Amino acid sequence: METSKSTKQAHGRLVRRDAGVKELLTELAVVLLQAGVTPKHFAELAKQAFVEAAGTLSKFSNGKINRSRVAVMTGLSRVEVKRLLTGRVALTGSLPAQQSRGERVISGWMSDHRFLDSRGRPQRLPIAGARVSFASLVKKFGGDVPHRAVLEELRRLRVVRQIGSSLELDARRQLLSGPAAASLSALIPALIDGIRLAVKAASGGPAPLIHRLTLKARDVVELAVLEERATVGMTSLLEGLKGSLQGASDGKKHSLTVTAFVIEQAINNRRSG
Repeated sequence: METSKSTKQAHGRLVRRDAGVKELLTELAVVLLQAGVTPKHFAELAKQAFVEAAGTLSKFSNGKINRSRVAVMTGLSRVEVKRLLTGRVALTGSLPAQQSRGERVISGWMSDHRFLDSRGRPQRLPIAGARVSFASLVKKFGGDVPHRAVLEELRRLRVVRQIGSSLELDARRQLLSGPAAASLSALIPALIDGIRLAVKAASGGPAPLIHRLTLKARDVVELAVLEERATVGMTSLLEGLKGSLQGASDGKKHSLTVTAFVIEQAINNRRSG
């Protein structure tokens, strides 16, 4: 009976862990998709990250990595571990496979001579019906999806203009991932800070110093006022800490980082802004 209870408790912990990880990845995927990161590309990056992390925990006394232990920890084969540790790119990790379908279509539009004009620029394409069309472009570079689905995605990203029944690639917006990549770059340091807090606590350190405060608003006007006041308050707090605690930095080898977020949320606890 006691064993059965322990098994259920362990299962419950795993379910909660997986639910938390999935929630984190779901939110992260919103930004990654807009930054042009595909699931296949993410999986390759994730394998590299897991192997590097396991490598830091699996070193011999001479500093060399115990590849067999890394394989045990990660569930990967020793051949795969060796490939990832030595930085060799897998054949399945080629650039076209890592690109989204939209990016592959745009790349083909910009490089395949059949879809270029006499000056080597992406030509205006009829949506469908002609031998050389957007539909034929998607069939060649987009895989097994209807050209209408790709068109809707490119419209959402505002990289195409429709002129009558034809499409033109907007040269000013050929890079799909610019704004999303920039926002992700700004977010990554704060995410790393939070994860390091969790790792420190899991290793027997003090409980993570994370404090959250949720302020309720009756309507969007009050919400905007709360957001502005919270932003001003946090900015003043950080500037005050910097002014009162920051001394001369010459010769100092350690640092303390204080990160603050002000996040607007909808009633259903999903992001609204």
